[in-house]
Amino acid sequence: MVQFAKLLACLVIACGAINSPQSSPGGSAPKNHHSAISKAYAKALPVLHKKTSVPLRLPTQGLGLEGEQDLFAIVESADDTTYIVDLAATPDCYREHACSYGTFVGTSRPLHEIQGYGFEDREGISVGLRHGLKGRYYKGLCGAYCSDSRIVWTEGRFHYIIGLKAATKRDIVRSANSSIRGGSSPSY
Repeated sequence: MVQFAKLLACLVIACGAINSPQSSPGGSAPKNHHSAISKAYAKALPVLHKKTSVPLRLPTQGLGLEGEQDLFAIVESADDTTYIVDLAATPDCYREHACSYGTFVGTSRPLHEIQGYGFEDREGISVGLRHGLKGRYYKGLCGAYCSDSRIVWTEGRFHYIIGLKAATKRDIVRSANSSIRGGSSPSY
């Protein structure tokens, strides 16, 4: 199992190099952005692969984190039917607004059963995604602070949610597309 985790971490880094993150204005990909995301995912992937059978969809692009050096992928929960990962600025964030950049959910359960992800009170916009998939974009709501913008889509019997702080529709669609990569096979 340890060898599998090491191999998996190496593959994540190699896949990230092939599917490079968004380009900077000069046209080259920001190296520390890719490195920080790969490093954060490398620590979370062994836990996810051990605990869930849901194919992973973890975005590498459209996150708006080009200047960030330290990122932490915190596995909030993972079981056979669902995983929830928080991408954060600190290792102990757990969806706190001040330190969380976004949350990624994959599940085989109906979406209305995922606590805190109800969309009944929000108007969604249909968007096209990679491999002919259809998603639904939900703009973040603003009050004392702005909630995450979200995108939701289904692949076979699995449902996915990406929620990103202050994400534009363009960025969150890009984020979803970067996580889809291989169609019906797991991204990682």
